[in-house]
Amino acid sequence: MARSLASFAVSAHHDQLSGEARGALKIRILDALACALGAMGAEPIGEVRRYVEAMGGRPSCSLIGGGRTSPDRAALYNGFLVRYLDFNDSYLAPHETCHPSDNLGAVLAAAEYARADGLLAVRA
Repeated sequence: MARSLASFAVSAHHDQLSGEARGALKIRILDALACALGAMGAEPIGEVRRYVEAMGGRPSCSLIGGGRTSPDRAALYNGFLVRYLDFNDSYLAPHETCHPSDNLGAVLAAAEYARADGLLAVRA
């Protein structure tokens, strides 16, 4: 199973996604980023930000709202922002999965670190 999933991920290409799937992806990314921006300024988010800053790290990945840090800390902080308000759950909608953006903080950090072009997320 894991090998099949890895093979799929490595061979997947944006042209394999339907226009409907690309549109759904965009909606979920925008939804998650809106939740992250809405969470800025919350006390627990400030605590996580102070922790990330105190731990340091090579500034190779962006933090939502500004600043840079190591990929693991960017994934942590950005993930907290995305999930803090818990408004981006679509599991109550018909045919939806729950928590589609749980991994967005890690994906953003990994993509930036790998210098991915983001084609999958932005191509219509």
